[in-house]
Amino acid sequence: MADVEVALEHSQAGDNYIFSYTSGTTGDAKGVKLNHRNVISVAQTIGSRFPPMDQLVVISYLPYPHSFEQCMLSYTLLVGGKIGYY
Repeated sequence: MADVEVALEHSQAGDNYIFSYTSGTTGDAKGVKLNHRNVISVAQTIGSRFPPMDQLVVISYLPYPHSFEQCMLSYTLLVGGKIGYY
């Protein structure tokens, strides 16, 4: 197999992280852009509100594109926790 050179670019804080689609509970469904700064900011806030845990385990039960699910995923990865998927 031939060697393939891949050029990866570093993400910037304002770059899109995910498009989260709302259910439309209070109106029309729509796509919401979350950038890296949004998700990391919430993850850091969660970390500042809860004491550090030696063995954090989070059970993931929300749909993956849900904004809170993304923030909990980021927080858990930042602190080296484990994620169980429902």
